[in-house]
Amino acid sequence: MPTERNSPLEDDFTIHTQFYVAVRRATGRVIDLVWFKQNKEYARAVLDYADAISDREVRDLSRRLRFAKRLH
Repeated sequence: MPTERNSPLEDDFTIHTQFYVAVRRATGRVIDLVWFKQNKEYARAVLDYADAISDREVRDLSRRLRFAKRLH
């Protein structure tokens, strides 16, 4: 049975959504994903904030996004 691979756009949407949900669950804070994707300074600030959160899932997703957005 062939398996379908997600397109890069679907993968991008998935990781951003997972990150949004993880941050919201861990802190109660809401982040603006549209602005996050458009503004590197905002994205860097959100990722720095996420790196300081004690939730492992948030930190792991933050690292993945930082790498994907080349903000390391």
